[in-house]
Amino acid sequence: MASEDEATARPIVSVAVVGAGTMGRQIAALIAASGRQVRLTDAVRAVLETAPERIREELRTLPQLPRYAHHAFRLEPPADHEGLLARIGVAASAAEAVAGADLVIEAVREDLETKRTLFAELDRLAPAAILATNSSSIPSSLLASAVADPGRLLNTHFFAPVWSRPMVELMGSGETTSVTMDRVEAFARSLGIVVAKVRGDSKGFIINRVWRAVKREALRVVDEGHADPEDVDRLWMIFFGTPSGPFGIMDMVGLDVVADIETSYQRVATDPADRPSAALHAKLAEGALGEKTGRGFYSHPEPEYLQPGWLGGGVEVE
Repeated sequence: MASEDEATARPIVSVAVVGAGTMGRQIAALIAASGRQVRLTDAVRAVLETAPERIREELRTLPQLPRYAHHAFRLEPPADHEGLLARIGVAASAAEAVAGADLVIEAVREDLETKRTLFAELDRLAPAAILATNSSSIPSSLLASAVADPGRLLNTHFFAPVWSRPMVELMGSGETTSVTMDRVEAFARSLGIVVAKVRGDSKGFIINRVWRAVKREALRVVDEGHADPEDVDRLWMIFFGTPSGPFGIMDMVGLDVVADIETSYQRVATDPADRPSAALHAKLAEGALGEKTGRGFYSHPEPEYLQPGWLGGGVEVE
């Protein structure tokens, strides 16, 4: 058996990503951009089969969109898109994907029981791998009892789009070993992204804890009838100089994902202000999930807030 020092020094080479939705496929592309082979799988066959073409399109278009280019620290995808795609293997099953993997990253829907069931399976299929969840709201401490050795379990919370938000939050399960944390930190830094280690167990980690407060209050302002989503975003964008506002960001994330995350907070909330948002759930009832369906709080792929004159609200700005 390798010593702890040897285990720490051993780099992560083989990676599997379970979940080929927006976040999963972008994580796979980011890893492939580092020159590594990565295997991608999804329980929904149609999602898995279309993932390579979706990655190809995202590589071509995401970095060009002005709303993703608002700061200097960003990654440029490799010019050789086909070479990157060739390093992403599409696996028909989780067993095939995780065989021999050093690291398995889960990126399935934001539902605790779904994740616990999956991690119990991954625990059996990949007994030697580090197991990571990309969850943006569920701490790995809530998944720890689903695996035999929670010392190899942690959160690796990436952000979409990965090229213009090149960062990851690492948070342990409460039992995650220092060897596991060190190996994953070294791996993440090798991707060329910023790594932030969360101390202790923080609901929402760092960014989402702050973002959740903004999102909740933006939805409350609309739910209470004080403003329309457009005016919330317009004032936010002018005040903070950002390329989109809270409702534009929610559209990009996916309103179904936003609702799942909000539900996870509401399960443990004691503040009456944490009640479900009427405005958000009205969009869900319409099937308007944001960018992924072409309509959310805005129309896509050319949302209103990118149109000339929108930001001024009818006021001509020279």
